[in-house]
Amino acid sequence: MKFKPFSLGLISCGLLFVPALASSHGGNLDLNGGHYYGRSYHCHLSGCEMPDTFGIGRTRRDSLMTNRRDREKFFNTDDWDFEVDYDNDCQSTRQEMLILTSRTEVRYTNPRNCVVRTGEWLDEYTGKTFKVAVQVDIDHVIPLMYAHTHGGDRWPAQKKLQFANDPLNLMLVEKREIKKKNERGPDRYLPRKEFQCEYAGMWDAIAKNYDLDLESRDKSRIRKILEDCSD
Repeated sequence: MKFKPFSLGLISCGLLFVPALASSHGGNLDLNGGHYYGRSYHCHLSGCEMPDTFGIGRTRRDSLMTNRRDREKFFNTDDWDFEVDYDNDCQSTRQEMLILTSRTEVRYTNPRNCVVRTGEWLDEYTGKTFKVAVQVDIDHVIPLMYAHTHGGDRWPAQKKLQFANDPLNLMLVEKREIKKKNERGPDRYLPRKEFQCEYAGMWDAIAKNYDLDLESRDKSRIRKILEDCSD
């Protein structure tokens, strides 16, 4: 089977508005009790630890001995915000995706057309079709937490927001399937077999574009899938 890098749904998502995002001060604190600010980290609560993000001893690439779980407490959703109405048209990123990818004309919950109620969406992960908007939600192909713990914590604020809002990293997926995936990489989660070639290709392309340091087992699984797809 010949590998096709992106689905038609993702190409449609390429029309989404992706703003020129500026650096900003995070409003909420992370689980550690602090937040990133520019090229530094600020603690606000007692017992707050300092991350290794800007440590002199941290190399550009992690080693096999790196404990990436230690970085999870420094993840702040404010740094990776994506469910926002950036173009001030009353439609959030999710609503714009619902409109762009619906196979039929969408219907809204209010006269201003801010919130989509019904349409028809194919969930590429499961192969299921949904007609009620609340049954699907945004999934990041490479999860935000995964990006954070695999090098993204060192990114400037603008790059984190750009990654979170990159149309090529966004999919509309059944909510239950998103929970099943649960921030996992390709070695621990894969969608239905018919979509695995595209899924592996998306992981590979996005990781290279953002210079993410993927887990060795995830890189191996991606490489194996793409090799099988090229046969």
